[in-house]
Amino acid sequence: MGTESLRLPAHAKLNLSLEVLGKRDDGYHDIATILQTVDLADQLTVSSSRVLEVYCDNPELSGPRNIVWDAAVKLAAHGGVEPWAKIKIHKRIPMAAGLGGGSADAATGLLGLNRFWGLGFTEDKLLSIASELGSDVPFLVKGGTAIGTGRGDLLEHLTSQTNLRVLLIAPAQSIANKTPTLYGALTPNDYSDGTHTRRLAGSTEMSTGKISSDLCLNAFTRAALEIFPGLADVWEKTAAIVKHRPCLSGAGPAFFCLPSDDAEREEVADALQGTGAKVYLVRTINPAQPV
Repeated sequence: MGTESLRLPAHAKLNLSLEVLGKRDDGYHDIATILQTVDLADQLTVSSSRVLEVYCDNPELSGPRNIVWDAAVKLAAHGGVEPWAKIKIHKRIPMAAGLGGGSADAATGLLGLNRFWGLGFTEDKLLSIASELGSDVPFLVKGGTAIGTGRGDLLEHLTSQTNLRVLLIAPAQSIANKTPTLYGALTPNDYSDGTHTRRLAGSTEMSTGKISSDLCLNAFTRAALEIFPGLADVWEKTAAIVKHRPCLSGAGPAFFCLPSDDAEREEVADALQGTGAKVYLVRTINPAQPV
């Protein structure tokens, strides 16, 4: 093994744009999205074991039900090694919120175990394995800023949007089978052709790091506001305060306003007391670049 113990951050993502183009023959949907990592992160600790162990401070996510378990098994199979390691996950990213928490853990698991087991796999090899685990996992292997097409796994990295302060709201409410439910609720009026995403990716605002959520778009917004209990109330209370309008991340229910500041976070947090929503002020980052 390459090392005794590793501790690694698993960064959340936002969708600065998310268009759904239509349904594919394989049952998935084609999308066009701009993905962005932020400094809100889970923490993974990898250490030695004679079996595979995955522990999470949310007990429901311990053991084989955690996607990190699948990541470890797949990576070990490709490397011809036993999938032996103890992996502890400290959750800080709200779950099932549209922030890619599980995908981030899987991506970080691949990166950490590649080092821990001394496999020496290239980034391209890790990306290939990541694509077997989920649509957001390949992006989160590298992070930064990227446009994603296909299922979101065909990536083109863009000028990094770094050090932008983002107001992030994660409502407490959740629904069962969120992703298929939200996709199933889309109508033809919610589909588009990806033009907005391509235009935003090539915009002056993106190239100069001056993007705002006023420019962002998400195909799930209408459906999410109708389906998630309480989301519309949290959204409206936030929208009445912020300088830049809310934008949904992923299929929700988390949403963000960009750029923002401490004063706005405090005002929104006060307004949302009693709703159960978590309110953060986060920062856009490129994990590959030193802070």
